[in-house]
Amino acid sequence: MPTITIELNGTNENPWHSLNLTQNPFPQLARFETDKNMLRLQALGGDPIPDADHIRSFLQGYVSQELIDLCAAKFCKGELIRFDVSWGEG
Repeated sequence: MPTITIELNGTNENPWHSLNLTQNPFPQLARFETDKNMLRLQALGGDPIPDADHIRSFLQGYVSQELIDLCAAKFCKGELIRFDVSWGEG
């Protein structure tokens, strides 16, 4: 069953800047058909997210509405949230 870890940066700084990066550079699912979607999701763990509406507009057209709603619901201003998402059959 595919599983990815999503990070939502609700803090005031990008945790990747200390490594001279803007976001996690390592794809979680290294498949051509998912690369742009994975990079979009990983970007949420980089620069600070102002609010849940930003998540909704940022992910629209890249991932399912169900995943967008989950990310928006888990977002917490002032915190770096990390959670796993699994789908499909094993």
